[in-house]
Amino acid sequence: MSRLPADRQRPPARILVALALIVILGVVTIVAGVTVLQLPDPVTTQGESISNLYLPVLVVSLVVFFGVTSGIIWAIARYKRQSEDEMPEQIHGSSVLEATWTIIPIIILVALFIPSLTLVIDLKSQPDDPDVTVEAIGHQWWWEFTYPDDGLRIQQTPPNYDELDPPRLVLPVDEDIVIRVRSIDVVHSFSAPETLYKIQAIPGNVNLMHLKFNETGEFTGQCYQFCGVRHADMLFIFEIVTREEYDDWVSETQAAQGVNPADLAKSKD
Repeated sequence: MSRLPADRQRPPARILVALALIVILGVVTIVAGVTVLQLPDPVTTQGESISNLYLPVLVVSLVVFFGVTSGIIWAIARYKRQSEDEMPEQIHGSSVLEATWTIIPIIILVALFIPSLTLVIDLKSQPDDPDVTVEAIGHQWWWEFTYPDDGLRIQQTPPNYDELDPPRLVLPVDEDIVIRVRSIDVVHSFSAPETLYKIQAIPGNVNLMHLKFNETGEFTGQCYQFCGVRHADMLFIFEIVTREEYDDWVSETQAAQGVNPADLAKSKD
């Protein structure tokens, strides 16, 4: 049986365990980064901007997490004192190290702050002339939608919770939408996962949310702020259609609700 040379002793078990833990940590970090930490595919222009910012932030965060955690694991294993006579080399100060671990985080934070600020300003800057403006009103526990320009109101009273049919917020694709979000009782939160964007509905305040959907389809939204016993039933559906389908829906809904477009035009004048 061959033996290791005298000058090549087998690494201590704790070093092997530390290396194994670091490898496992790396695999878990990578797998998490490409699976559970990924966002839903965005369906709005704003969501795409948010996703484009999130991905580099995620990469930087995972690299820092892996580096710090693996460094701690290695330090615990490599520099564990084996006897009272053993003492790791003490470093009482290093200007180079201190400058490095100060400057690098500053560079990372600035690099992340600038695009984050730009994105927040864009989300807060509403279009001057939106194609459609709607109101989302939070109640305990349902959403009511109004279309002020078309005289429409969707779900003005509580739904049948035993046979829940979430209200539909019908909107046209590829157009600027402004949603005026408010509440009449407690704090709610308005969002759908595919938009990657949510906003609070606060009593006595109106928060503006602007979106431009880039594909048609149905996307389920809900209240994301716990607001009482039926919080989980505060569902709604974004129904995104073409402009022609939207115009047809507005005309049909106006007829069903007894709204006269001519009267609306006179009231605006």
